[in-house]
Amino acid sequence: MLFKTISTYIRSSPLLFAMISLGALFELLFHYLSALSFKYLIDKALIPKDATVLAIIVGSLIMIGLLNVITGIMGDYAKAKLGSQLLFDYRMKLFRHMQMQSHRFYERFRIGDILARFTDDIPNIQASSLQMLSGGLISVLSVMVGLAILFSMEWKLTLLAIGGSVLLFLPYRMLKTRSLMLNEAYYAQLGNFTGAIDENIKAYKVIRGFDLRKTMLTRIEGNLSAMLSIGVKRSFVNANLNRLPMLAISVLTAIILGYGSYLTFNGRLSIGSFIAYNSIFITVGQSMFGVSALLPYILSARTSFLRLQKVLDWQPEVAERGSRVLAPVKREIALRDVSFAYVPGEPVLRDLDLSISATGYTSIVGASGSGKSTVLQLLLRFEDPSVGEVLYDDEDIRETDYASLLRQVGIVFQDSILFNASIRDNIRIGRPEAEERDIEEAARAAGIHDTILGFTDGYETQIHNHGDNLSGGQKQRIALARALIRMPRILFLDEATSALDPDTERSVNETILSLSRTRAIVSVTHRLAYAAMSERIIVLEQGRVAETGSHEELMGCNGPYRRMWDKQQGFSLSKGGGSVQVDSNRLEQFTFFRGFEPAALQEISRLFVTEKFEAGVHVVEQGDEGDKFYIIVRGKVEVVRILDTGECKKLAVLEDGDHFGEIALMHDVPRTASIVTQLPCLCLSLSRDNFNPLMTQYPSIREALETSLQTRKQRSNAQ
Repeated sequence: MLFKTISTYIRSSPLLFAMISLGALFELLFHYLSALSFKYLIDKALIPKDATVLAIIVGSLIMIGLLNVITGIMGDYAKAKLGSQLLFDYRMKLFRHMQMQSHRFYERFRIGDILARFTDDIPNIQASSLQMLSGGLISVLSVMVGLAILFSMEWKLTLLAIGGSVLLFLPYRMLKTRSLMLNEAYYAQLGNFTGAIDENIKAYKVIRGFDLRKTMLTRIEGNLSAMLSIGVKRSFVNANLNRLPMLAISVLTAIILGYGSYLTFNGRLSIGSFIAYNSIFITVGQSMFGVSALLPYILSARTSFLRLQKVLDWQPEVAERGSRVLAPVKREIALRDVSFAYVPGEPVLRDLDLSISATGYTSIVGASGSGKSTVLQLLLRFEDPSVGEVLYDDEDIRETDYASLLRQVGIVFQDSILFNASIRDNIRIGRPEAEERDIEEAARAAGIHDTILGFTDGYETQIHNHGDNLSGGQKQRIALARALIRMPRILFLDEATSALDPDTERSVNETILSLSRTRAIVSVTHRLAYAAMSERIIVLEQGRVAETGSHEELMGCNGPYRRMWDKQQGFSLSKGGGSVQVDSNRLEQFTFFRGFEPAALQEISRLFVTEKFEAGVHVVEQGDEGDKFYIIVRGKVEVVRILDTGECKKLAVLEDGDHFGEIALMHDVPRTASIVTQLPCLCLSLSRDNFNPLMTQYPSIREALETSLQTRKQRSNAQ
C-alpha cells in the first residue's frame, strides 16, 4: 500500500521525483567518490608526492560537493512539496468521503477516531512515504552501487559482506507481528483519548454542573495510562528494529576489517585499496542499515493505511447518482409504497403512502418510534428507502441532482448548530451570495433583527461554541433566518422548538405560523399544542399513516391523535415555565390512580414537585433505590438497561405526558433501568414519603394501587 502511494505520486509528479532522484544521485556520487578517493589520494598523490594529482582529486571533490549541495536543496524542496501535496490530497479525500455519509457512518466511527485519522494516520503515511522516497531511494542505490564497486576491488571479501548482511533483516522477521499489534493497540487508545477529549469539551456544562470532574479525570487518566504502557512497549520494539541491525553491522564490520587486514598483510591488497575498501564498505553498511531502518516506518504506515482504508471503504448509504435538475416543486411531495429499516429485519416504515401539499402548513406527528423523523430523513434524502419512491411532483429524487433538491428547501433542526463566526456570516451560510438587505430581511422574517441590533456589535457579534453565548430562542431564530435566506419553497422543521422554554417556544411558533402564509411548511413534532395550529396533520403509527385531517377533524375521530392529545393535556405552567401543576382529572387517566376519590386526587395533585433536567442527564440510575414517581410534562427521555453482558439496551423513549417509576410509590425496590434525558425536560415528581400519609388517610388508595401494579406485573410476565 505504501509503495502504491509512492508510485502514484511519482507518476503524477515526474518533475518533483526527478529533482529528488537528482539530489539522491549526487549525494550518492559524493559519498562514494569521497571514499574511493582515498585509494588514489594515498597511492597516486601522497606516497608519490604528486601535487598535480592531489589538486585534481581535491578540486573534483569540491565541485561534486557543491553540486551535491545544490541538487540536495532542490531535492529538499521537491520532498517538501510532494509531502505537503500528499497531506492535502489524503485529508481532502477523507473529508470528501465524510461529506457523503449519513448518520450511520458517525455512529460507526466516533469523532475521536476520525480526528486521529486526520492528525496522526495521514501524517504518519506522509512521513513514511517521504522516508521511503528519499532515504530509501538513496540507501537502495547506495547498496547496489557500493556492492558493484566492492566486487570490482575484492570479490571474495564482498561475498562475505553480502552473506553477513542477512543478519540485518532477522529482527524484522522476529518483531514484525509484535510491532503491528502494538501499533494497532496504540492507535485504538489514541482514538479513545481524542474521543474522550471531544466529549469533555462538548459536555463541559453537564460535567461541571454534576461535579463529574473527578470521574472524567479518572477516565482520561486511564486512557493516557493505557497509551503510556502501550507506547513504552511500542517504542522499545521499534528501537530494537533499529538497534539489532546496528549490532549486526558492527559485527560484520569487524569481520571485514579483520579479513581485509589479513589480505593486506599478504600483499593481495594495497594500503590505499584497503582504506578505500573499508571506507566504501562503511558507506554500504550505513546504507544497509538505512534500508533496515525503514522497516519500523513501513510497519507503522501499514497500520495507518489499514485504519484509513477502513474509513474510506465505508460506502455511503445514499449515492448521489442523479443528474437531472429538479424543477420547482408546485404540487406535492410524496412517499409511495415506502419501506425503510435502519437495521435489517427491523422496519421503521412499512408500505407507507404519504402525500404532503407543496403549499400551506402540514404537521407530521406520532408517538416515539412511529417513523415521523424517518419520513423527514427520506424527504431530505438523508436516507434512501429500502423499497418504494420519494417523489417531488412525481420526480423520483434519486434520479435528480441532489443540489437542485436542496436549493428548494430549508431546514431547521431540533438543535441547530451555529458556526464560530459572526451572526451575519451564520445567516449568510444559507445563501453565500446574499447581500446585506437579504440578510436583514431574513432576520426580520425570523423575528431576530431587532434583537441583533441590540447587541453591542450587532450583526458582527461573534458566536462562540456553536451558540452557547446566545439564548435558546435567539439561537433557533438565527437558525430559522439561515433557512429563510435560501428563499425555500418548502421549509422543514425537525422538532425545531421542542428544546426551548415554554414562552420562547410559543413566540417562535407564532413566527413560524406567520411564515406559512408565504411558503409551505412541513413540521415534524411530538408537541400537539403547536401541531394544532397547522392546516393539515398527518398521524403516523407503527410506520404507517393512521389518520389525517385538521385538528378539529382528528379530535372528533377519537383515534391515535385524540389519545396523544389527551395525554399531553392537564398541566398548568407558570409564566416562564418555572413550575407546573397537574389537574386532578389528568391524574385519573393513569390506570393506577383510576377510581380514586376526587378529594384524594386533589390532595395528590398538590404533592407533586417541579423538577428540571438538562439534556444528557441520568434522572434515575439502574440499581438505585426507587423513591419517586415522575410525569414528563415537556421533553424526551430514553429508557436503557445494562444487561449482564455489559451491553446497554434501549428499551423505550418517553415524551410529553408519559410517566415512569410508579412502583416506587409502593415498594422500596431498586430501579430496573436508567432514565436518560434526550432533550431538556420539565417533570413533576411525587415522592413516596409524601405519598404514604395519603394511603393512611384514604385506605382505598393502597388497595387500588396494589391491584394496578399486580395487573401490570402479570401483563409483563405474559409478554
